[in-house]
This record gives sequence, structure tokens and C-alpha cells, in this order.
Amino acid sequence: MIQASLTDNEKYQEQVFDNKAGRNRVFLLGGRANRNHLIKFRRLIEILQPKENDKILEVGVGEGEHAYWCLKNTQMYYTGIDISTKSLEVAHNRLRCFENRYSLKQDNANNLSFDDNSFDAAFCAATLHHMAEPFLMISEMARVLRAGGRLVLMEPNWIYPTNIAFTMLLKEDRNMWLMRRNNYSYWLEKAGLRNIRIDNLLYTPPIPSIFIPLYDLIDRICGKIPLIRRCSLILIGTAVK
Repeated sequence: MIQASLTDNEKYQEQVFDNKAGRNRVFLLGGRANRNHLIKFRRLIEILQPKENDKILEVGVGEGEHAYWCLKNTQMYYTGIDISTKSLEVAHNRLRCFENRYSLKQDNANNLSFDDNSFDAAFCAATLHHMAEPFLMISEMARVLRAGGRLVLMEPNWIYPTNIAFTMLLKEDRNMWLMRRNNYSYWLEKAGLRNIRIDNLLYTPPIPSIFIPLYDLIDRICGKIPLIRRCSLILIGTAVK
């Protein structure tokens, strides 16, 4: 059983997300369908550029938000793994309309149960910072990639004000402080990947929606100012095997 091989941190993370699964949680900045999440979903597809029937792996499927967007807007074959069985149940219910185009599995991100060279691309979104040793997860993602496959990391940028607060207040987010440009570069290079690129995404809040045109303008401006650019909400790392 997977439970027998989990570390204390992994067991804790499993419990946290089992407890959260399926709840109608109310967030200060709105739900998962807000403007910032949609921008992130679109950017993910732009980076992955999946062709029809490409096999794409998500490490940390959660409740299937990224999976739904990917399957709705591409013709990829999606595989998602997560440590939380209850989150996977929610994800499966969300993805039923894409029958025969996806698979979900409980698995350990530090020891993936897939063969080498199994996927055309692999990504994670807000999963890496839950790991006690992030490089182990990245090395496993790299292992299961085919030659030429793309790996994408989308994580909260440690220096963004709300992310600093989460790091200090929530045990499950305590490694968010490791999500920084130099660590991304070091981990990806150590995993034997090439064409490494680190980008920043999003600066403004998603609500109220009436201000979205203004937020879009501010984001474009912030992305061009060197001292501000590094302080984005999300940090994206991409690399090729």
C-alpha cells in the first residue's frame, strides 16, 4: 500500500487535502473560477502546446481544475496523480464527461509508479511547495518524460505578500519559501533538463471583476519593471528533457 511508504510530511499533506476535498470553501479573493486562475490555465496550455493524443501528466491533480481546463481546450490524453484519495474522487466526478481521455491514480510524487519515458509532458501547479524535498519530485517528473518532453512548474512565488503569510501561518505551505528562481534553476539543471526558463505571472487580485481591465494593464506594466517583476504571484519554470 502507498500509505506504508509515506513520510510524516506526506501523511500530513494527505490528511489536510482529504479533509478539504469537496468542501465549498470561501476564499477572500473568490473561488477557483476567478480571473487569475483562468489566466494561469491559459498560460499553461500555451506552454505545453499539446498535440492530439499527447500523454500529459499532472503531479498533484487536486480536485481536477487544471485537468478540466486541459481536457476541455485540447485533445491531449491526461493522467493525474495525487496523494489524496478524496481529492481524486472529486476530480473524477468533475471529469466524467471526458470519458476515455483521462486517468486518475493515487500515487507518491516522490516515487512515481510509471515507467521511464512514459509522457510527452509533465506539469505541477501548486504541488511542489507541499513537498519536504522538492527536488525528488522534479527528478521523478523528469524520469517519466520522453526525450524532448517539456516539464512545467507553476508555483506560488515565495516573495509575494500573501504567499509570505501562508508560509508563516499554514504548516502545509511552509516550504513555499523555497519557491524562488535560483532554486527552480538549480533543481531543473540537477534533474538533467535543458532550455531552462523562469517567468513571472500575475500581480493583481482577481476581484472585484469590474476592475479587471485595470488589473490587466497593471500586470502588463509590472511585468516590465525589473524590481517589481520578480515579486509576482506565480513563478513558472519550464525545461526540456
